[in-house]
Amino acid sequence: MIRLFSDKKARAVLERESDWIATVSQRYNVPTAAIKAMLLQEMTMSDALDPFADFVAWLGFLPKKDSSTGYAQIFGYVGLNAVNYAVDHGLATYESLGIDVDHRLDPDNRKDVRLIWKKLHHDPHANIEIATLNLLAAADEMVGSTDFDSFTPDELKLVFTRYNANVKHITAYGEKAYRYYEMFQSGQELPPAETSRYNSLMK
Repeated sequence: MIRLFSDKKARAVLERESDWIATVSQRYNVPTAAIKAMLLQEMTMSDALDPFADFVAWLGFLPKKDSSTGYAQIFGYVGLNAVNYAVDHGLATYESLGIDVDHRLDPDNRKDVRLIWKKLHHDPHANIEIATLNLLAAADEMVGSTDFDSFTPDELKLVFTRYNANVKHITAYGEKAYRYYEMFQSGQELPPAETSRYNSLMK
């Protein structure tokens, strides 16, 4: 599998977006380490087929109407649900997120899903922010809380797992993302060889 992001390239993105990640972290009280862990995980898992899937989704009139897109590799309908979660819980408004609608977003409405997908695809900052909202929604669903500072290691692994898949048990994805979280929390750097070893868990 040909990866779109090498470890070095992914880390360069995290460095370039560090100010925005810090802003989103403060805005929603989600640790920067959790946001960075999710982003590093998703970027280093992206492969050469992802841009093709995005292109097909961008065309819109073909059978594929949605795809995982951007740094956080988030689907339009997933992003839409995360936005609605934030609106419902008073964390954000459609206006504050730069979403111009006069109705509640509907995950069964193709136009609404496409609206969010295009925002996720074209706006890296929106991609990171909405993915962070998805982490919050995942935490609420899996742990019943959004207080990341109170989570046990297994609870954090469940949150990361839920970001990636609709399952109720910890997966290799959750384990690997938590390893990245620990790395960012401690300020340590994971050597490239170690990163490759953890990436191999998902093959």
